[in-house]
Amino acid sequence: MNRINRFFWWCAGANIDVLEECPTDHAKYFGVGGTIVFTALMASFAGGYAFYTAFKAVLPSLFFGAFWGLLIFNLDRYIVSTIGKGDGTQKITLEEWKMAAPRLLMAVLLGFVISTPLELKIFETEIQTVVERLKIEEGEAIKNGDPSLGNELAEKKAEKAKLENEEVQFTNSKTQLTENAGAYYEQRRNELRIDSKQKESELNSIQSKVNRLHSNYIKAINDSLSSNEIAKRKSARDVQMGVRNKLREEKQNIDNEIIELTENRGEAIKSERDKIDNLLTSKRSEIDALNTKIEELENAKAIRDREIQGKTKNYNGFAAHLEAMSRLTSEKSTIFWAKWLITLLFIFIEVAPVLFKLMAESGPYDDMMDRLKHEAFVIEKQKISDINDGINTSIKISTEKNQNRLDAEIAGNKALLEKIALAQAEIAELAVEKWKEEEIEKLKNGVNHIINSNGIQKRRVG
Repeated sequence: MNRINRFFWWCAGANIDVLEECPTDHAKYFGVGGTIVFTALMASFAGGYAFYTAFKAVLPSLFFGAFWGLLIFNLDRYIVSTIGKGDGTQKITLEEWKMAAPRLLMAVLLGFVISTPLELKIFETEIQTVVERLKIEEGEAIKNGDPSLGNELAEKKAEKAKLENEEVQFTNSKTQLTENAGAYYEQRRNELRIDSKQKESELNSIQSKVNRLHSNYIKAINDSLSSNEIAKRKSARDVQMGVRNKLREEKQNIDNEIIELTENRGEAIKSERDKIDNLLTSKRSEIDALNTKIEELENAKAIRDREIQGKTKNYNGFAAHLEAMSRLTSEKSTIFWAKWLITLLFIFIEVAPVLFKLMAESGPYDDMMDRLKHEAFVIEKQKISDINDGINTSIKISTEKNQNRLDAEIAGNKALLEKIALAQAEIAELAVEKWKEEEIEKLKNGVNHIINSNGIQKRRVG
């Protein structure tokens, strides 16, 4: 039991040797240490589950969970051990709140980090259901991102349906032609007459338009409008004339078919039957070609869907669970409140040791720690003072030595300079005497030279 106590005290960041002498504070620090330990254990479970959700590997998840728990343990121990004792009363003052604010923010953040993976584990069944829905949505999003294959397949199927409908109509026409040629003949002739009247109506309408455009064109020529305007009106007229000519040709073909059907009823029916057979053969060939193309497109779509399914199958990681949790909380209020209750519980667990230390009254342990801190502070200050005194003494001694050495050098230099000055004076005096003697000698030699020169000149003159 003593080992367990010491372990939890150490987890609380307490000085074990000092705390053992303060029995009244044992329970307080035991509770703080226990909170830190169990919070670290929950963090280990949360981190291991989060890592397993992301990587689906057991051994790395165990290692990461242990590492994460130790990290949270170290942070919590640091937060609690550095908070101090506050003002030693049960009240939390404004200054204490300011002092503890950074540590409380860290504790709140740790509460969110620890609670999130555990919430994912608690609501795992509901989350997995939403994840399956997200897989389907993700697959549809990928498919919709490239709709060309699906659009082409839909177009081919629509085209096939249209051709099959036409094939049915032709088959019915052939059956009707075979079973009741007379009725078919009359029906066909009536259809052609209706088509002819419709073409005639269209032709009259387009002819009126051509006449009006032609009049505009002639008017533009007569009014001498610009060449661009004339060309524009001529072009519009020509276009409508082309449409008119085409309608005339179509109406003529219909009228010719009516005449042929009237004059040669048997051949017309036979020709119509052959025509229907040719059309049926053509439609069947087109339908067969479309069936082949549709089969190819369906195979390609099936391959793509399998590839997409393989991609979305792996959409089951940590981020997917977070997204599913977010959707669950937005859809179901009960899960929303349950999630926040769990989060607030872990936040409270994280901030509780800090708040307890701020609210706890000062005890014998705190007093002894204050004394030890003060003693250590005074001792270190005394050491610093002694070190400063020693340094100052060394500097003073060194300064005095240097000064004495400087004075001796100055005195020696002064005597030497005096000797040098005396010697220079003696040398100068000797030099002056020597110079004096040399000048006197020069002067004597110069006077004799002058006298001798004058005597020689006198004798030359006499």
